[in-house]
Amino acid sequence: MGFKAVATFYLPGLPYPDEVITSVGGEFVKAMCRTADEIIQCARDADAATAPTSVTPYTRTIIESLPRLRILASVGIGYESIDLEAATEHGIVVTTVPDYCWEEVSDHALTLIMALSRKIFPVHSAVLKGGWGTTPDVRGGLLPPMFRFRGQTLGIIGFGSIGRTLALKAQGLGLNVMACDPFASREVMLMFGVRKTGLEDVLKQSDYVSLHAALTPENHHLLRREHFQIMKPTAYLVNTARGPLLDETALIEALESKEIAGAGLDVMDQEPPQKDNPLMGMDNVILTGHSAQFSDESELELWRKPLEEIASLMQGRWPRYVVNPQVRSKYEDKWGKLGKV
Repeated sequence: MGFKAVATFYLPGLPYPDEVITSVGGEFVKAMCRTADEIIQCARDADAATAPTSVTPYTRTIIESLPRLRILASVGIGYESIDLEAATEHGIVVTTVPDYCWEEVSDHALTLIMALSRKIFPVHSAVLKGGWGTTPDVRGGLLPPMFRFRGQTLGIIGFGSIGRTLALKAQGLGLNVMACDPFASREVMLMFGVRKTGLEDVLKQSDYVSLHAALTPENHHLLRREHFQIMKPTAYLVNTARGPLLDETALIEALESKEIAGAGLDVMDQEPPQKDNPLMGMDNVILTGHSAQFSDESELELWRKPLEEIASLMQGRWPRYVVNPQVRSKYEDKWGKLGKV
């Protein structure tokens, strides 16, 4: 078949399955590109490119400098770092891995919720310092308030695939679930046994709030100081989505003033955070270092599926996970007709 695919982000040990490309007659080149110029140099003669675009953004300048590029297969769920308009204008198909890590992130969010609810880490620290569940400083000081998990309310902000997966798991543990998402209908939420409501009601009524919204310009600092002020003082906030969805300074103020009880954060505004970030020293905050997506299985899928999308397109089949489907006519005018998925 004779085509060239390049990975413009590569570290030794990343499990790219080269055979997905080479088995259909392609050449697969891997490089660590740290700048736009390096990406252009590496992919100038490529038919296909793949990378975690959140790490290596594909701007209009890059896209317009890759005349042979037919497909950009992003490694991950998001595509906010790709100039989608430029890609579409130039007939470039853009794909992602939308079913990546649903199970892992929903498991992680639920784990954070339960660990916060039972105050696992503060109690662990107390035990290491000589405290115990029966000692007055733990039983009378550290543990209360603590409420029975069953019957409490989980509020989900963003009811996409991960939010829906979390809802089902939480209901299995006896939580009532409500959610807000302008793009999910009331009927869809009812199918999952979830009550659709607005953002303010989710914040006011929930014992746990879990963020699963996409990061868009409109959603930057979606939760600000005024939002934390209407949450229950016994409520916990969990973010396994994107750090900038929260105004981190406002969150710190809310935690310090005890407007909310605690937070579980897998993602932060700056990653990794500065050592003097106040969140690093709070015993009612759990930080997990952007690891929610990981499992052995998800890691293999993450790097394989973009290459499968490339292989499909280069064999004349429309890929499964295209995020700019309107590009098809322009692509076919430029490169020829395609079959179905």
